[in-house]
Amino acid sequence: MGSAAEQDSEGTVPTPEGRPESSHTLLYKIAHLYYIENLSQREIAQKTRMSVASVSRALARARELKIVSISIQGGEDDFSQLEIEIERSFRLSECLVVPSYGRIEHTFQGMAAAAADLLSRTLKPGAALGVSWGDTLRAIGESLPRMPGVRADVIPVIGALGWVETGIYPNSIARTFAQKMGGDSFLVNTPAFVDDPGTRKALMEDSNFRPVRDLWSRLDMAFLGVSALTVDSSMCRSGIFSEADLAAMREAGGECISNFVVFDGQGRMVPTAVSDRMVFLPLDDLRKVPTVAIAAAGSAKAEPLRAMLRSGICSALVTDTDCARALLSMGSS
Repeated sequence: MGSAAEQDSEGTVPTPEGRPESSHTLLYKIAHLYYIENLSQREIAQKTRMSVASVSRALARARELKIVSISIQGGEDDFSQLEIEIERSFRLSECLVVPSYGRIEHTFQGMAAAAADLLSRTLKPGAALGVSWGDTLRAIGESLPRMPGVRADVIPVIGALGWVETGIYPNSIARTFAQKMGGDSFLVNTPAFVDDPGTRKALMEDSNFRPVRDLWSRLDMAFLGVSALTVDSSMCRSGIFSEADLAAMREAGGECISNFVVFDGQGRMVPTAVSDRMVFLPLDDLRKVPTVAIAAAGSAKAEPLRAMLRSGICSALVTDTDCARALLSMGSS
């Protein structure tokens, strides 16, 4: 609080120019010049013989006093408030929300358009994108519009697993993304699962695997999916994990799995019986990737998604309204 000498009779603090910046008459004029006449703050400052900082404060005061009321006339597909709430709650740099449709493939098409927007703004020609695997990434890749100007290279961030004909084979997903973005795809033909930790260590250090590690080390962006540890997940349906495997992960405290790293409800990595036998981009290296985006759709994905977002790894999210609203209803804490 300033002293009595520093305030006028209405309790407003005079500007350095000697004019009370919250005088209603002056606020009306400044607001009119800015919002109706489209003058810049600098032009208003010159016209009123005030500083630019004082004009800026006056405009803020005009909004506080409801002299100026700003509204955005969004359409039925305006989910900007939902996106901003999620960004704030989970400390994301960007969240893109699309409508939920009765048929999940239509929702995936909307997510593909949002993903294309994110990819085209994030990746420059010659950039490297890492992709994981799963039904969501497969569907998004297939529905991506062609973006030949992006020209980004794509590589899986996990070894080979699943069946090629399902389309969720990691190399197939990488190839689809690369074709849509006008870049090259690189294959990881090493199996995702090996027999023992020693084999994994030797493989990761083998000179033949070095090109993969080199590409992983220069990723500009990674795109991941997330799954609950349930029998209806693509991991179980594809025979990657059995129901007993998933039960063991849950008993160990697991809440979700992303790129075959299991996380608990607080976003902490949970060691499992297969953790040290899997070939994938190490979690410490994933944390160094500038942009890590995750895609998830449907209210059933909200709980595993929340666990993944709590890890602090992800900086961007592409989702649908059902998942977004369920996610917010649960809260971030």
